[in-house]
Order: sequence, then structure tokens, then C-alpha cells
Amino acid sequence: MSSLTMPGIIHTVLAAAGIVLGLVQFLTRKRGSLHRAVGYAFVYAMLIADCAALLVFQFTGAWNILHFGALTSLACMAAGMWPVLRSPRCPDWREKHYLWISWSYVGLLAAAATELVVRTLPLRHAGQAWLVTFAVTLTVTLVGRSLILRHQPAARDPV
Repeated sequence: MSSLTMPGIIHTVLAAAGIVLGLVQFLTRKRGSLHRAVGYAFVYAMLIADCAALLVFQFTGAWNILHFGALTSLACMAAGMWPVLRSPRCPDWREKHYLWISWSYVGLLAAAATELVVRTLPLRHAGQAWLVTFAVTLTVTLVGRSLILRHQPAARDPV
């Protein structure tokens, strides 16, 4: 395993923190000061982790699809926070916030699962790594989609 650069270390540590913080968010009661505090910690951890990911080039030596994943994560975070931060809030702000933040978390889990599987399996060439990346990402995304749709709040749930 190659040694991590400083952006790689920052990315890894904060992404791991994001996994834990996101899990706390989805397992605890919504609304209230704990939800806000953990949520903002998640958002800040992911913003920094995603920006650090844009500085990591060890896999191919150049920009690649993995960097697109970091940009997608940043876009999901922005789309998820916009309904919360804007004033006045739109009637369906909770639904939009839930969907976009949930998708950012699914992306984080897909990236983490892919990283673990690709580094664990005895892959012989880059083609195998890309195939495994696609398969793991697709699997996590489909499971995530199912869970998101199952637990999606109604737009008019009471505060």
C-alpha cells in the first residue's frame, strides 16, 4: 500500500468522521440542537474531505472519475444545505434537505466500500479495479436508493 500524502490523510480521516457522523444523523431523532450540531459537523467534515480529495492524484496521476465523485458530493452537500439555509424556506424544504444529504451519505458509503474492496481484493490490473469500482458503487447506490425512498419524510411533516 502506498503512503498517503497530507491531502490523502485529511481526506481519509474526515471521510471516516463523516461516516460516523452521518450514521448518528440517520439513527437519531431529527430536528433539535443535536441534529443541527451533528449535521453541521458532517457538512464541514465532508466539505474539507471533498476538497482534499480533489488534491489526491495517486491512483492515476491525473484527474479521473474519482475526482468527479468528490465534485458530485460537493454538489449534493450544497443542494442539501440550500433549503435549510435559505429564507424563507420553501414548503418542501425538509424533503429536499433529506434527499440531497442522504444521497451525499450514500455516495460517501459507496466510495468507502469501493476503497476497501479494491484495496483488499488481489486485483491484477486496472481494468479489474474499475470493474470492481463500478459493481460496488452500483450495489451501494441501489441499496441506498431503497433506504432513502423507504424513509423519505413527507414535505409537510410537522416541525
